Amino acid sequence: MKIKKSVLWTFVVIILIVLFFLFFNPFKSSTSAGAINQTIFTSNPDLYPSLGPDNAKNVVIEFSDFQCPYCALASGLPSWINQFEGTPYASMINAAGSAEQAAQQGQIKFVFVTMNFLDNPSSTNGTESTYAAEAGFCANDQGKFWQMHDAIYKASTGPTEDDGKYTKANLIKIAQGISGLDMTKFTNCLNSDADILKVQASETTAISLITGTPSFFVNGNPVQPSWAAMQAAFK
Repeated sequence: MKIKKSVLWTFVVIILIVLFFLFFNPFKSSTSAGAINQTIFTSNPDLYPSLGPDNAKNVVIEFSDFQCPYCALASGLPSWINQFEGTPYASMINAAGSAEQAAQQGQIKFVFVTMNFLDNPSSTNGTESTYAAEAGFCANDQGKFWQMHDAIYKASTGPTEDDGKYTKANLIKIAQGISGLDMTKFTNCLNSDADILKVQASETTAISLITGTPSFFVNGNPVQPSWAAMQAAFK
């Protein structure tokens, strides 16, 4: 069998490229499965909102996209999560919700890292992750991040993405139920994309460290997305 020299070289180059990505993948973070420097996330509440005392012995950090169905499960807030009882995802249900409660009780410090990696430019509603993230930051500007966080997840209509539930108009309606939120300021913030740079900064840092959501870290170390796993990590 004769092989043209040009074809042979093309084949060799393809093999080399495949081997390079297998062993030296530049898009895979070396820290995606390892410990992180949690100080990055505990020292900047404008970018990484938190609950609980700053001097808490234990710190839980969640990396989350508001559109992510599994993040919604972890929040324990949507009405549809009961359909996942008895499934492999059941241990994830209310993991973040339990961490939030523990932080409210002063037991831990709980930090939320906002992501928008589920945006899909090819979809009609392909920027809902960004809009939801912006809504969180706009509420955070008024000290109402966690109220908006809960309201967004409670408004989830199902484990779906890019279906129109987190358009700017809907997010404004969702925000109207938050007591004490100045809706004029919130609406102007969201419609003008005033906090888009925060969304982008948070995403850039997060995507260099983790490969999926929700991702949880306890005292800088990765754990499975369940409250039982976090408690085990505390011990």
